[in-house]
Amino acid sequence: MAAMPPLPKSFEDAARHNLAVEEELERVCHSEHFRTSKRSREFLRYIVRVTLDGRVDSLKERSIGIDLFGRDSSYEPSSDATVRVRANEVRKRLTSYYGSAAAAAEIRTVAIRLPTGSYVPRFVSVEAETISETWTASPQLNSAIAPQLPIAAASAVYLDRQIALAPSFPAALQHSTRSVIPPVQALTLMRPALFALLLCTLLIRHQMENREEYLRFWDRLLSGRSAMVLSVSPQDRLSLASSLYPLVWVAGRYGVDATMQEDSLTDARPEATSSIQVGYATPPGTIADRSLRWTLVVPAVRDADAPANVPKPPVQLLDRRSPGNGPISAMPVSSAALLTIRSGDASALHVQGTDADAIRRLLEELTIERNFPSGLVEQVEHLDSRRALQLLVYRDPTGEWRRDISWGGA
Repeated sequence: MAAMPPLPKSFEDAARHNLAVEEELERVCHSEHFRTSKRSREFLRYIVRVTLDGRVDSLKERSIGIDLFGRDSSYEPSSDATVRVRANEVRKRLTSYYGSAAAAAEIRTVAIRLPTGSYVPRFVSVEAETISETWTASPQLNSAIAPQLPIAAASAVYLDRQIALAPSFPAALQHSTRSVIPPVQALTLMRPALFALLLCTLLIRHQMENREEYLRFWDRLLSGRSAMVLSVSPQDRLSLASSLYPLVWVAGRYGVDATMQEDSLTDARPEATSSIQVGYATPPGTIADRSLRWTLVVPAVRDADAPANVPKPPVQLLDRRSPGNGPISAMPVSSAALLTIRSGDASALHVQGTDADAIRRLLEELTIERNFPSGLVEQVEHLDSRRALQLLVYRDPTGEWRRDISWGGA
């Protein structure tokens, strides 16, 4: 296996930070505090994604009114408070959400805040914010705050204050601290810290395994090649542009040029390129292809002359669970993306999705080490001519994203 390609740490950190913010955004928007307000969800998604895109200068009241709320160019915020009212509503809902028991039970690395008087959201590290709030509340160990922290973090703060910092406390403060903390056995104090250490060890082991599989997968596709060719139909390029960012990013890690199909390739031989096909349309012949388990059937865009009262056929996911002439079951899906890898073609991936968000979700599963699907690379390496390997990501009826890795059957 080739050595790990170099990557600027700031680039990787930025990508992970953006992913964490996107995950937190989805978690907040699916909470009960935002589920009942479509306008508040749209406002929050808009300001977060504009900020992630680096366009914070456009987060002005007038710009938001025109871009998000559809106001015309004559819009004057002084006579229409729609943006201010919505921002205040979102600010209240965020405060209510993060103060709820449901939010306290969630595991997150970042929180979304909307400062008063601003339309630019802040993405705050949860760990830094929690420790800062704990110290600000009281110089003593506050028994009302500690239970609200995650077990490992609370234990670490407890041990740190009582063992490391207590000798430097003034005598009166040491006395008051001892008065509120009952005597406990040393082993009892150490137990949460030992448990946290075990969790960290397991997490590091899992990350190392993910890293190994991740590198084996992309080494197979990109190592020794000079270009990654993205095959995207012209009508899909605009809507899929941001979804292709993870592919451009991973190509950069390997020093490989990422280029569109029609773009000229300098000194690039066909055997020195890899190909990734991305789009919405159902490829011809896939429904009859018995080497596939899943087929994503996305109806073609209806003609402008079609009657408006004629419903558009739903997107369907066909599942051929048994080989031979068994029936094909179909189920409707709202958001899904499908990766197909065929045997004998080690340099090509085929990606199809119902929408840009689903396609980006699938590509982030492949290109971010900690998200990489466990077991995928081993199955890729054992492909044969009778079957194709597929990775399916889809949103279930509860709004949660699910993953399925399966073989087709000849």
